[in-house]
Amino acid sequence: MTITTRPLDRGRGRGERSHHELEVASCTDTGKVRPYNDDSVAVDAAAGIAAIADGMALRRGADVASRIATAELLERLRRESGTSPERAVREAFSAIDRAIHEQAQKNVSMQGMATTLVAAWFRGERVSIAHVGDSRLYRFRDGQLERLTIDHSFVQEQLSAGTLTNSEARLSQSRHLVTRALGTSEGVAPDLSEHEVRPGDIYLLCSDGLHDLVDDSDIALALETLQPNIGLAAATLVHMANDRGGLDNISVVIVRVKNGRSKTQAASARDRQSAHPGLFGWLGRILGR
Repeated sequence: MTITTRPLDRGRGRGERSHHELEVASCTDTGKVRPYNDDSVAVDAAAGIAAIADGMALRRGADVASRIATAELLERLRRESGTSPERAVREAFSAIDRAIHEQAQKNVSMQGMATTLVAAWFRGERVSIAHVGDSRLYRFRDGQLERLTIDHSFVQEQLSAGTLTNSEARLSQSRHLVTRALGTSEGVAPDLSEHEVRPGDIYLLCSDGLHDLVDDSDIALALETLQPNIGLAAATLVHMANDRGGLDNISVVIVRVKNGRSKTQAASARDRQSAHPGLFGWLGRILGR
C-alpha cells in the first residue's frame, strides 16, 4: 500500500492565484486477488492536478496504459497557460488516447490495452473535472456526498434506463464492462464539468476497486469522520475495500479545501468517530492497535 499526503497550492506565478489552501492525500493498493496493481495515481501539487487511471488489457499492458494516461495528463496540463480548461483537458485526453493506441500497435501482446481516467484540475476558484470509464469523482460538502461523474459502463446504462436496480447492479456479472475507455479507438471524448470550489469541500477520486465494494454511505461516513486527517481517511477506505474481499486494485485520491476548522468542529469529529465502532475498528488495524 502506498500513501502520500502533501499540501496543494494552485495558481502562484501563473496569474491565477487560488484563494484556498488545499491538501491532497493518495493511497493505492493491489488488493487481495489481483497479482499486480494496474492502477496509476498522479498528483501534482504545484499544478493543482489529481488523477486516477485504471488499466485494462486482453493479455498485457494494463499497467502500461494507466501509466501512459497519468504521465501524459500531467505533462500536458503542467505546461498549459492561457488555454481554456475545457480545451486543454479535451486535447490532453485525445493525446492520451492516441499515445496508448500507438504503443499497442508497436507490441502485439499489448494490443487491446486501454484505461479509464478521472481527473480534477484546480484553477483559481474553480475545479475542472473530466473522466472516461468507471473511475469516479465524488464531492463531500456540508455533510452530503455527491457523485460528480457518471460511469461509462454497461451497468450504468441499465440503471439509467430503469432496467436494473442498485442492488442488482452490485451483483451483476457485467459490472466491470466499460463502454468508454482511452486507447480503444481514436476520438474517445471525456465527459467534462466545472464546479465552484468552496472552503470545507472534500473531493474523492477512486477506481472501481473502491466503489464496487464500499457503498456511498460508508464513503460519506469515512470522509465526515476523518476529514481532519485525509491521509488516514484514504487508508481507511482502502482497508474497507480489502476487508470486503479486495477483489480489484484499489486507488483513492482525496483533496480537501481547508477552512480553518475550530476546536469545536474537531471535537465534533471525534464524537462522530466514537459513535461508529466499526469505523474505529478499521482505524485500529491501520494504526496497528
